[in-house]
Amino acid sequence: MPQNLSRNTADRGVLILVVGPSGVGKDSMIEGARAALADDPDVVFVRRDITRAVDAGGEQHHAVDDETFRESEKGGVYALSWAAHGQSYGIPRSIDAELGQGRTVVVNASRAILDTARARYPRVVVCNIIAPADVLRRRLAARGRETSAEVEERVARAGAFSVQGEDVVLIDNGGPLSESVRRLVDVIRSGR
Repeated sequence: MPQNLSRNTADRGVLILVVGPSGVGKDSMIEGARAALADDPDVVFVRRDITRAVDAGGEQHHAVDDETFRESEKGGVYALSWAAHGQSYGIPRSIDAELGQGRTVVVNASRAILDTARARYPRVVVCNIIAPADVLRRRLAARGRETSAEVEERVARAGAFSVQGEDVVLIDNGGPLSESVRRLVDVIRSGR
């Protein structure tokens, strides 16, 4: 993945990285925020490329096969990319132009790429979404994409990452979704 990024072009906007464990409700929160901010041309919600079928459930994304993903990654198509749970994820480099125009760019991201994103982009806000283990377990089981063993593995993994930094905003999504969406919208609007 190309490491050279002209910081001058991406200095103006704010990159909002929504992170958290599987089942915490990131997709639902992002969709709620997208609906609430639909009339704001300065807020951009980015669809990721994922090596998962579109009809596999979860967020709206661009489905790509493994070979296409690898070629795109090597060709510099992605500003950020990572692999998790047997899938590959890519954030399109088009975010650089949006940030350069001073827009707020909202991305469903991985906790594992935070250091890379922080090094590349000067204005990053990390929305760390959390929920109690019993809530995660229930949500993961309900979506039906994982076996019971995989559900337990993901619940255990949820506590393995510590998201730290002055740019981190913690949002508890263990309660009503509307409250979590409202908090996310507030963060997006304020850039903090």
